[in-house]
Amino acid sequence: MKQIIPGISGFPLGVATKLRCADPEAAEDAVGSFIEPRQFVMHGNPRTTNIRISHVAIGLGHLFGASHGTALTVNSSPIRSYQVMIPLRGELRRKTGRGEILARPGSALVYSPGDCLDTYWSEQCVSLVLSVPAERLCALARLSCNGADSDRMPLEPLMRLDTGSGRSFANTLGLIAQESVAPDSAFSQGITARMLEQTLLLSLLSAQLPATAGSAGRPPRGYLLRALNVIEQRCEDDIGIADIARDAGVSVRTLQYGFADRFGVGPVSYLKQYRLRKIHDTLRSASPASCAVGDVAARWGFYHGSAFARSYHKLFGELPSQTLASRD
Repeated sequence: MKQIIPGISGFPLGVATKLRCADPEAAEDAVGSFIEPRQFVMHGNPRTTNIRISHVAIGLGHLFGASHGTALTVNSSPIRSYQVMIPLRGELRRKTGRGEILARPGSALVYSPGDCLDTYWSEQCVSLVLSVPAERLCALARLSCNGADSDRMPLEPLMRLDTGSGRSFANTLGLIAQESVAPDSAFSQGITARMLEQTLLLSLLSAQLPATAGSAGRPPRGYLLRALNVIEQRCEDDIGIADIARDAGVSVRTLQYGFADRFGVGPVSYLKQYRLRKIHDTLRSASPASCAVGDVAARWGFYHGSAFARSYHKLFGELPSQTLASRD
């Protein structure tokens, strides 16, 4: 197999293989347990079906390796995340309103939140797939790209990986893929994870700049980046706006104006939403039999059950107990 992503010459994330089977329903269940559900529609000879799926959870989302042996189509309801599908062998095809898009080794299909997956995998296709929560990429885009939509930021559906920022994205992704499956690596120990993950997302945005920012970009405000880092690193601590402003190196007033301008909410509201999203992610991946909603909420600073439930429902459209029950 030609090396498309540096450091990956065989099946991607092979040591992290979670499933090998010939049953499409088992594959649907496996993938759906990590990210949004999808359906597999087989087209080729069932006798050649040889499904293999690997998976690694990283700070910014999920990495998957996938092959199916036979040709198939993967469908889904509208997704909530950004998904980058990189064929290492074979080809991927996507139907859009502008026609069919073909990705072969050296390019990638890109899906944005609100898109429905409709991806044809050729026989013997092997791909590396990156899934990133919408809020993570949009938050970074609002800081680094002029005009990025805070609610929906569609990316171009096809990205080249052999030149410019696309090449930078591929190089960084290859390093993360290698480091993420090595327990003793600096990445797995958290030493380089934040830096590499931010580099990966910035490379993705840079490669997509015409779609996200037009021709005029503006540099990020350093104090906002520092404030976001404080929120991300100390979100489990008892911190307030004064703590964030102090660590970001600006006044409380400047911080309030900056957050209102870029995010449409103040830093305290942003911190609250960030914590609620952490709770949501925890409940989505937890076992109902061994998880108590109140304990998870308290971990992130929510001690009043009714007020917490109202805030959670307002943001996600469901109660926390319903999110947890969906894992049954």
